[in-house]
Amino acid sequence: MHEPYRIKVVESLPRVSPSARRKALETAGYNPFHLQAGEVEIDLVSDSGTGAMSSRQWSAVMAAREDFSGQESFRDFVAVAKEVFGFEHIQPVHQGRAAENLLFRLLLRSGDVALSNTFFETTRANIEVLGCEARDLPDTSPPWCGNIDLERLERTLRRNRRVRLILLTVTNNIEGGQPVSLENIVRAREIADAYGVLLALDASRFAGNAYLVKKLSGSRKSIKGLCRESFGRSHLAFLSLKKDGLANVGGMIGFNDHRLLEPLAQEVIRQESYPSAGGLAARDLAAMTVGLQEAVDERVIGAHVRSVRFLADELKNNGVEIFEPVGAHGVVIHPRGGDEHAANALAAEIYLEGGVRAGVFDETVRLAVPRRVYTRDHLRHVAEIVGWAYRRQPMNLKCVHRPAEFSNFFARFEATEIERRR
Repeated sequence: MHEPYRIKVVESLPRVSPSARRKALETAGYNPFHLQAGEVEIDLVSDSGTGAMSSRQWSAVMAAREDFSGQESFRDFVAVAKEVFGFEHIQPVHQGRAAENLLFRLLLRSGDVALSNTFFETTRANIEVLGCEARDLPDTSPPWCGNIDLERLERTLRRNRRVRLILLTVTNNIEGGQPVSLENIVRAREIADAYGVLLALDASRFAGNAYLVKKLSGSRKSIKGLCRESFGRSHLAFLSLKKDGLANVGGMIGFNDHRLLEPLAQEVIRQESYPSAGGLAARDLAAMTVGLQEAVDERVIGAHVRSVRFLADELKNNGVEIFEPVGAHGVVIHPRGGDEHAANALAAEIYLEGGVRAGVFDETVRLAVPRRVYTRDHLRHVAEIVGWAYRRQPMNLKCVHRPAEFSNFFARFEATEIERRR
């Protein structure tokens, strides 16, 4: 099936010569995260905030009126978010990390334990900075490779009375976004209730999860219906709207417990802005509102997932070993060889080969596909570039700086003497 849109505005891609790419990579410490955007021809380092907004979203941006409080954009966003997610209370924030930081400060105390299918790096950091423990309990059994291990979950709750929170990341942000089944969410809620623990969803890629649930289970329900069913099983949820929300900035918290309403509003005004703004301009709220409406259109999310699978197939055709089953937002590549920096070396080679930027996570290379940005010809070209880089002798790198936290984002490397002679 073709993409459910036509292209209205185009942007020229940078053209960067091989010599300029090598110089840029050296300046970046052989870490693609440090590259300047203008030095990148095709950027697959992240799908967060990098999607293309629709003409309806841009129209809403221009029509929005800026006020300090009581914005019409806030009213409209809350109405649509309630319709999509089913929560009684909606609080916008400027992005998902702000949401988790606000919530954890209200819900957790030093010494508490939070359990998850898999915590994203910043989510784990926001829990640990409070003196709490963040523990992963993944169940990676296909096809639901994003599930939480229910047996380990119940066993941990039975043994540890300091558990305060169960957090399901949907899609699970491992291996390119693996699906969490509805049955897993339902059972996790039952276990949470049995032990008096909160169940929350970290749901930045909620539409992708609903789409995969629909396809894998054969459900006839709509994407919106599956979203409401999933969120209806949780006590609360937070998400970035820079992914499946199709906006370039923004996030939200959804919940039903009215006791959280005033404390959360106080934290928002302390850290973000007036609660009806949530750290955002009215135009951003307007873009988020339309983005949510478009996000639950099966044609829109289906086109995105199909583009990810197209890239995966093209990579395999070019001899690249990838993780399967393929996730909802990106393709994960297993680098050749067992060198400690093999993933960093492969990402560097991919950039040198054709100006394509990839991300390195957990010793693998991830190609995250922005929504509504690149055509199949772009993705076919990426697969050819990656294939050429994958077949080459791996680059020799040595790490010269590795911070204690977020090393994949901030680490720096140098080429070894052998590499400099190439």
